[in-house]
Amino acid sequence: MIAEFTDTIPNNISMEPVLITGSASIYYAGKEYLILSDHDIVTGVYEIKYQVHCSPFKQALLIDNLLAVGHEEHFYFFSINTNQNLLRLKLDGYFGHLYFDKDLFYVADATGLHCIDKNGNVCWANAELGIDGVIINEFTDNRISGSGEFDPPGGWKDFLIDRTTGNKTT
Repeated sequence: MIAEFTDTIPNNISMEPVLITGSASIYYAGKEYLILSDHDIVTGVYEIKYQVHCSPFKQALLIDNLLAVGHEEHFYFFSINTNQNLLRLKLDGYFGHLYFDKDLFYVADATGLHCIDKNGNVCWANAELGIDGVIINEFTDNRISGSGEFDPPGGWKDFLIDRTTGNKTT
C-alpha cells in the first residue's frame, strides 16, 4: 500500500473522498487528502480537515482494513469496512511518528506516546518522554526503548518504558 498526502485530488481519480476527521471538522478551513493505492490502482481517497498547521509530520498505515493517520495535531483511526471513525485523538503539540507492533498502534507526539488497540481504545499514554519530539528505537517482548528531545535542538535523552503500562523502567 502506498499512502500519499496531497492538497488536491488528481483529475484522473473519480472517487468521492471520505471524511475521516469526524463531523466536528466539517467547517475547518484546512484541508488535505490521503490517497491510498496498491500497484497504481487507487483503493481509497480520504479527506482530512484541520484547524491549524502545526507539524510537518504526517503518516498513514493500513492494517487489517483499519486506517491509522497521524496529521498535524491529531491521530485518526478509521474503519474502512464500516466507514466509521473509531478514534479522533488530539495530541500534545503535534503528531510525530506512528508505529505498529504486536497488534498495537503507538502514536508519538511532542511529549510522549499513546498505545492504541485495534478497537480504537487508548490502552495507556505517557506524556513525560520529551518536550519536542519522541521516537521509538526498538520494541522488545516487555519494553520499548526510545528517545525524547528535552533540549532542542539535539538534546535527546534515551528512555525505557514498560510495554503494558507505558511507565518508565530501569
